[in-house]
Amino acid sequence: MSDSLRSIARTRRASGAIALAFSLLLAACGTTNGVTAGAQPNMYTVTGKATGTRMSWVTARNAAMNAATDYCKQRSQRVAIRSEATSGVRSLEEQTSTVSFSCLPENDARG
Repeated sequence: MSDSLRSIARTRRASGAIALAFSLLLAACGTTNGVTAGAQPNMYTVTGKATGTRMSWVTARNAAMNAATDYCKQRSQRVAIRSEATSGVRSLEEQTSTVSFSCLPENDARG
């Protein structure tokens, strides 16, 4: 393989690595709107959001689930997911996952 072909191959690999790193960075950027109280006692809602890759919905969902879990853990309780709704269909459109949940005592077997 000539030096120019090797150089092109290295440049393509580097470009691919940069594109992959950028995609992973975008996918890892999930945000939430913060936990809000629901209409019923001990019911809460949080929405995770992400944009930019095919895995955006997973990132949005993980952000929402993590926020719900953290909210209950701060109260020495565990999370019980009651419902989930998603929106967004294209990889470049904002994906959302809205989770409704309650917090239960750690030793409560119901959920």
